[in-house]
Amino acid sequence: MAKFASAQQSWKEQTGSIMSVELSKLFVGKTNVRKSPGDVGDLVDSVREKGILEPVLARPIGGRYELVVGSRRLEAARIAGLKKIPAIVRPMTDEEAIIVSLVENIQRRDIEPEEEYDAIVLLRRANPRAYGSADQIAKALGKSRRYIDDRINAVEAVRSIRKESRADITVKQAPLQKERQKGVLPVRHATFLHRAEEAQTVQDLPKRERATQLKELAQTIAPMTTPEAENVVSHFVMAPQRPVEDIKKEVSYLHAVKLEILLDPRVADGLRRAAEERNTTMEAVASLAIHSWLRQQRYA
Repeated sequence: MAKFASAQQSWKEQTGSIMSVELSKLFVGKTNVRKSPGDVGDLVDSVREKGILEPVLARPIGGRYELVVGSRRLEAARIAGLKKIPAIVRPMTDEEAIIVSLVENIQRRDIEPEEEYDAIVLLRRANPRAYGSADQIAKALGKSRRYIDDRINAVEAVRSIRKESRADITVKQAPLQKERQKGVLPVRHATFLHRAEEAQTVQDLPKRERATQLKELAQTIAPMTTPEAENVVSHFVMAPQRPVEDIKKEVSYLHAVKLEILLDPRVADGLRRAAEERNTTMEAVASLAIHSWLRQQRYA
């Protein structure tokens, strides 16, 4: 089975025939990682004026050509009314096509996390021995293990919450602030959700309550900065049955003050040690302690 010398090597450097291919013979198959070409309005104008300047990449499949790289160019060509476009055509296995499509789109930053995730799953199915682990996937794509883990964890958390709560929660590479206000999560925020979902305190909640709380957590942290979101999730994990809005307010207050200045040194030291043991923040431990005391005193 032919392999690429390096997954980071551009497909332009691979051997292949440059052909003028009829659009009617080009199709987007399962190995193309882009599920949607997105907005190609500006590209259509360019294509009408200059044509397709950079060939797409395709592989021959039964008298037709499966597109591997170039979904946006193909869509723009169709809208512009072109009959043929230039294409580099070369034989490829499924796994080669998936890797090339993934690498090219990741390099262009032209792919969303859920598309990456689906391609990784497809790659694993194509060759479990070669791509069964995150380390193997990372090496094949020329990315770090952290990058692969983040995409997998982020997408699995979002899809799990979406399924259980039926909420319109998604994850994107770089969502606009107006999208985040509607619950679209950046990748890092979605990894925080994964951490919360995996916590034993959260797993101990009844299924329906867990789904509701995680949905509210996702919607709450989506518009936040990364440190704010991580802080809220840390507090949430400590007491996931509490209203998320209350947790958000407490985090905002505690963030505005310096606990070590306000508190007796012995109390501050105790909070610090408790936070280290629980792998969380002093503010999260303080929030839980305050809430517990208020309940004991029947103030909450």
